[in-house]
Amino acid sequence: MPRKSLALGVIFGVAVLLSSSVLSPVADALDWGAMNASPNVTPYYIDRYGSGSLTLTVGYSAFFFQYFPVWVEINIVQCPSWLTVTPSQKTFVLQKGESKGIKIGLALNQQDIQAGDLQTVEFEVTGRIILGGELRQVATGKADIQVGVNPYTQITLEIAKPIERTAPDRELTFPITVKNWGNAQTTVTLSLTDDPGSWKYIINPQQIILPAKKPGDTNPTEQVASLTLTSPHGTVISYHNAWQGIAIQAVARTDGKYYILQGDHFEVSQQDKEKVTIFNGYATMLAKNKGFYVPGFDSILLIGALVAIAMVMRKKKQ
Repeated sequence: MPRKSLALGVIFGVAVLLSSSVLSPVADALDWGAMNASPNVTPYYIDRYGSGSLTLTVGYSAFFFQYFPVWVEINIVQCPSWLTVTPSQKTFVLQKGESKGIKIGLALNQQDIQAGDLQTVEFEVTGRIILGGELRQVATGKADIQVGVNPYTQITLEIAKPIERTAPDRELTFPITVKNWGNAQTTVTLSLTDDPGSWKYIINPQQIILPAKKPGDTNPTEQVASLTLTSPHGTVISYHNAWQGIAIQAVARTDGKYYILQGDHFEVSQQDKEKVTIFNGYATMLAKNKGFYVPGFDSILLIGALVAIAMVMRKKKQ
């Protein structure tokens, strides 16, 4: 039995030497095996300020009867500019028929990528067999994943002149600029937080739809709404001199779908949707109502003007 094992070892050694010298040109032209790779999750969704990871399983299949290990290298050949992809191990050794799970880290390096836009990350897995000082060829394995960004909601309200003055029974308009800093189309509903009392008001429009902010653009999408107030007055001659604080609320709801990881795949979130796709924005204004109010004062002025004109005409006739 020992002699038989020794004979097999000699035959194997001779075969190795032949492959390294006499058969070297032929050996170089042949694939001695093949690499393969597969991700455990695709597509993968990342939050705005979050990160993620998945497992890339790398395996090696030998084409010939051999015991030689293969030197493996993972390369990223395609990746969107807004994403950083980092394998936990870039190079390692595999035996024949062996596979290994490599953790792949994913992180955003740009936060305003449009939600729902899936991009491809492509991996190339190469293998090399070192035999008799020569590198033997192994077929390259490839794998890809789709990566997207979850929606986030963020708006701001801007009022150019938040403090205004008016007289009794007059209209006062505050232009309100609503800006969408989020990465998905957003519906914004405007309302007052409290009843302004005797002040009457109109918000126009009360609901607006804003497209997503363009990636890399410093200027978000925006639209102007208006809050028109009518100052209060009494039923008799009166003097007014009072400030009124007014707060407006903007409830923004993102139209995009939010995904969460469930096991080995992502699903549209139902429980957390209200938390992650709604944003409340606020703005405050001050309006001062100052002056006298005389019921029918405009009519009195008109009658007085007509009387004055009549008197002038009468004098001219005389």
